Amino acid sequence: MEWLDKKGISHQVTSCPCRRCHLFRLVGLVSGGNLAERESRLDRGSPKISTELELPQPAIAAETATALALHRRWLILGVVLVGSFMAILDVFIVTQGLPSIKTSLGAGVADLELVVSAYSLVYAVFLITGGRLGDILDRKRIFLFGMTVFTVASALAGYAPSAVFLIGARALQGLGAALMYPQVLSIIQVTFKGSERSLALGLFAAISGIGAITGNIVGGLLIQLNLAGLSWRPIFLVNLPIGIIGVLAGFLVLHPSRTERAPKLDLPGVGLISLFLVSLVLPLAEGQQTGWPNWMIMLLILSFPVLALFVVYERKRTKNGEDPLVDMDLFKHRSFAVGIPLTLLYYVTASGLFFTLVLFLQSGLGFSPIISGLSFAQLNIGFITASLLGPRLIRSFGNRVLSLAYILQTAGLGWIILTLNSYGASLTLYELSPPLIVFGAGAGFALSPLLGVILSGVPSREAGEASGVVSTSFQIGNTVGISLFGLLYYRFLNGQQSPTSYIDAFKTTVPFFVILSVAGFLLVFLLSQHRERQIIHRLEA
Repeated sequence: MEWLDKKGISHQVTSCPCRRCHLFRLVGLVSGGNLAERESRLDRGSPKISTELELPQPAIAAETATALALHRRWLILGVVLVGSFMAILDVFIVTQGLPSIKTSLGAGVADLELVVSAYSLVYAVFLITGGRLGDILDRKRIFLFGMTVFTVASALAGYAPSAVFLIGARALQGLGAALMYPQVLSIIQVTFKGSERSLALGLFAAISGIGAITGNIVGGLLIQLNLAGLSWRPIFLVNLPIGIIGVLAGFLVLHPSRTERAPKLDLPGVGLISLFLVSLVLPLAEGQQTGWPNWMIMLLILSFPVLALFVVYERKRTKNGEDPLVDMDLFKHRSFAVGIPLTLLYYVTASGLFFTLVLFLQSGLGFSPIISGLSFAQLNIGFITASLLGPRLIRSFGNRVLSLAYILQTAGLGWIILTLNSYGASLTLYELSPPLIVFGAGAGFALSPLLGVILSGVPSREAGEASGVVSTSFQIGNTVGISLFGLLYYRFLNGQQSPTSYIDAFKTTVPFFVILSVAGFLLVFLLSQHRERQIIHRLEA
């Protein structure tokens, strides 16, 4: 296509290197075969200069609008995935910095536990509420507010002059993440349709897993580099530029989104679910360090009746047509009802393994933070590859992909046990890499299709609360996994500090991960193959 500028110079739009032609090509106005606008087009048959505008034909305008809308959708996905990556990253990045925090702030063992658990506890307590607030007030607004709170809290954590200050900043980070994270799945649900939604959910799952694994890698690298002599502080300060850019991009790219009929916030439901999560998570996180006093044991026991009361109350609100915090009708979908326990098992296994693996590698084998972090890069290799392949394979093979995932996880864990028995204290990263890659591939094949199966049958108007339930199951799984397997690992260690003791404790802990992985494999059979394929076809329609 050719056009003339004001000086009478001819431009071939498809090949001209000038800035104006490049702009035309960039925004897609040439894709329909016509230029949308001509400036001072020279009429060769007349001395007059024509300044008329050539408007695009309706079909071309529609094509252009579609191309720009597609471009905008993927920009939206990029922005929200930055938020989800930050939220997941900070669950795990802190573990590599605990020894440095202990030294520089004089933190005790209980303080270090709270540095980890304060974030996860507040995160888990407010996730469902955060999802509902997005439905009511506007997902864009809540997402950006949550990212702003998270970024400010990261700056406070990086500045922290004492352990108590750091614990408070971590709790504030958890609040920001709880507001930000559930909006991600909601925005994906209402922005994408069909096969695009499957791909977007696959990318979300990949980013979530990469954030979990990369947290240990980035944490180890930053501590090893000791930037400007700041020791552990950059593991929090790294969020500042990412958060600032994310907020600015979100203002420009995201658009308002809420349910057509704004529901009322279920305050009694918020109170009950918060009481349940505090009663469950706090004893698991702090019971070991406080010696399990009677009141903490009673608090843990109390959590189960509170959960039952919450379910009864929410079921009543659902039946009466009121606005429940969690619509119990969601669990009438077998994919959702089975998918939530599968998600819990997945995160309990993954977070527990990551936490104990860091302790084993650094304290037991004497690996440096950077070498310990590189071991998680091996997990990432398998995870990323499988995450990208999983959504494609599940269209053809259904839930057999999930079965394959748990087979690979179990094989990787068994291989780890064999490797420990073969090499003992002389174990290096080279010998450990193959089983970690296999386990990572199993984790990728599990998480990526699982999210699509859970959410594919959920109507867009219920995306917020469904996303809140799914995201809360992530954090409950993370917190329970770290607390439960940390408790088991230290119990098996029994106060011994020799490399052999750490190896024996880890070898005794790994079979429990195998049990959870086998349980996940068996749960997959509760998913109806026929119904799942119907859901997938409906998702792609």
